[in-house]
Amino acid sequence: MQKLNSLLMANPYWQQCKSWYEVRPPRDRKILQLLFATVLTGLIYILVWEPVTQWSQAQKSAYLYQQEMNTWLHGNLSKARDLQKNQQASSAHQELSSIAASVAQQAGITLGRVQPDRKGLSVWVEDAAYQKLLKWLVLLQTKHSVAIQQVRIDQLKEQGRVKSYIHLGG
Repeated sequence: MQKLNSLLMANPYWQQCKSWYEVRPPRDRKILQLLFATVLTGLIYILVWEPVTQWSQAQKSAYLYQQEMNTWLHGNLSKARDLQKNQQASSAHQELSSIAASVAQQAGITLGRVQPDRKGLSVWVEDAAYQKLLKWLVLLQTKHSVAIQQVRIDQLKEQGRVKSYIHLGG
């Protein structure tokens, strides 16, 4: 406080304002004090109170939004889990489909139709050599751990050629 007082005393403008204030009549001094208090209050309101109030309102609305979002998320959590399970099952079917197709290509088999369903993957082979079909099924089961759930093999007119339906599972 002494430093502030010594700085003010060294300032010629402060000295001039102080001497001007002291020569004013007491009524003018009261008005000047009231004016100074009003200006100071206005500055505090504009520079401190209003920004803090706006920040507080913004924080309150953000909090309310987060509460609503939390309530909505808790209400839809089971739906989200079901959707996630469905997406995982769908990606598993797509993965099973790509494995079946790539191993069939390695074995030299052309797949006629591939159809994913809830339980796995249905594959139709219209015309293939029996030995290549067996090789494909063995590769799927041993190297890729694909379960062969159902197989139907029909012999074609040509010797060693077959038509088949195979249902694969994960």
